[in-house]
Amino acid sequence: MVRYDVGYTVAVWVEILFYAIYACLFVYSANLILKTRSSSRVGGRSRWIFLTITILMFIVATFHLFIQLYRYVRAFILHTDPRGYLKYMHDLQRWDNEASNASTVVMTWLGDGLVIYRCYVIWSSNFLVVIIPILLQLLAIGINTVTLIWFQHPKIVPFSIARTLLGLIYPIAFVRNAMATGLIVLKIWRQHRSSTVSGLVDRGSRLSLAKLLRIVIESAMIYTLQVFALVILYFLKSDFQIILQSAVVPSVGLVFVLIAVRVHVTTEQTTTTVPAWLERSDSGHHLDTDTSSPENEVAYVIDVEKLGEVDV
Repeated sequence: MVRYDVGYTVAVWVEILFYAIYACLFVYSANLILKTRSSSRVGGRSRWIFLTITILMFIVATFHLFIQLYRYVRAFILHTDPRGYLKYMHDLQRWDNEASNASTVVMTWLGDGLVIYRCYVIWSSNFLVVIIPILLQLLAIGINTVTLIWFQHPKIVPFSIARTLLGLIYPIAFVRNAMATGLIVLKIWRQHRSSTVSGLVDRGSRLSLAKLLRIVIESAMIYTLQVFALVILYFLKSDFQIILQSAVVPSVGLVFVLIAVRVHVTTEQTTTTVPAWLERSDSGHHLDTDTSSPENEVAYVIDVEKLGEVDV
C-alpha cells in the first residue's frame, strides 16, 4: 500500500521526468522527419501522417501534464476541497479530473492507432492483417467513451456493468498494442530471414534489419510493459497504479520518437566491419554491381514504411 499523498506526489514527478525526456526526443525527431525525403508517394504520405499524429500526441501529453499539475496544486497545496485532497482527486465529476481521464484515453487512441497504421503500411496495405487490432481499437474507443460518460452521469450505466468495462480497459490496451507491435516485428524478422537466405545481409551495415528489429522491440517494451503491469496492479487493487498511470501518457509518445531517434543515431554511426558478402570468395556479388550491393538492400530499412514494398 502507498499513502495517497505520497503516491500522487511521486506520480507527478514521474510524469515530469518522462515528459522531459519525451519533449527532448520529440523536438529532435520532428526535425529529422521534416528533413527526411521519401522517394515514394506512399512513403511521403505516411511520413506526414506520422508527423501529424506525433504532434497531436505531444500536444495531448503537454495538456495532460498541465492538468496533473493543476489538480495537484488545488488538491494538496491550496486545499480547494474542504473534505480533503482525497475527495478532490476522486471526484470524477470535476472538469479537471474528467479532462485528465479524457486526455489519457485520447493519447492511447492516437498511439495505438499510429501503431496499427504503421503495421498496415509495412504489410503492404493488407487490411486483413490488421483487422483484429482495428476491431480491438474500436472496442476500446467504445468502452472508454462509455466509462467517461459514466463518470459524469453514474446513473446511466449500472455500477456492475461499469466496473466490468473498467476491468477491460487495460487488458484490451495490452493485447491491441502487443498484437500490432508483434506484427511489425514479424514482418521485419521475415524480411531479415529472407535477406539472410539470399545472401544480402551486411553485418557491417549501419542499419541492418536485425538492428532495426532490436530497436523496435526495445523501444516498444517501454509502453507495453507498463500496460501489462497496470493490468496486474488493477486486479490486485494496488495503489502503485497511481504512479504508473502517470507514466503511461508521455510513454505512448516516447516510444515513437525514441525509435526514430535511435534509427537515426544508428545510421550515423561509422563501422569498420567487413561486409559478409565480401568475406565469401565464392559470392556472386561484385564490387561494381550496384544493384546487388547489400547496402542497397538495407538502405530502405531506414524508412520503416518501405518494408511493405519488399516481397517476402
